[in-house]
Amino acid sequence: MAKLIDEFLKKHGSNRYQVAKISGMGEGTLAGANNAPLNNVTVKTLQSLGMATGMSAGDVLNELIALESDPIISFIHAHPYMDKKLVQEATDKMIEPNQSRANLRAVMFRYYDEVEDTNENAEIALRNLLGGLDNVQNVISKIKK
Repeated sequence: MAKLIDEFLKKHGSNRYQVAKISGMGEGTLAGANNAPLNNVTVKTLQSLGMATGMSAGDVLNELIALESDPIISFIHAHPYMDKKLVQEATDKMIEPNQSRANLRAVMFRYYDEVEDTNENAEIALRNLLGGLDNVQNVISKIKK
């Protein structure tokens, strides 16, 4: 998986070289920040990223947090009007994989980008996702045996 800052910059059509040129921050400093956990990224780095993308340091941080977070939780938060029982079932099924430190970023919302972003389609995607979470739980159970 791409490093967090590289992923952020790619999303904004930029790269570390461009940030270094625009902001004056050294490429080595940016490379170090890219390899560091988000909670170790400095305000100066956030400001440099903001300078290159036209965003405030706070907006950069918020977007980096969203990129770093669990994609399933981010999806659920982005669709607050989904069926609550369905959401609860999905979050319940995430407990064991998260406790086992399974990487749920590999569990995708298949074909969701190909349809209109509606609550109905979000619920269909979440139902499809439940099958993927079942598969993750089955793998974890086999490993524990």
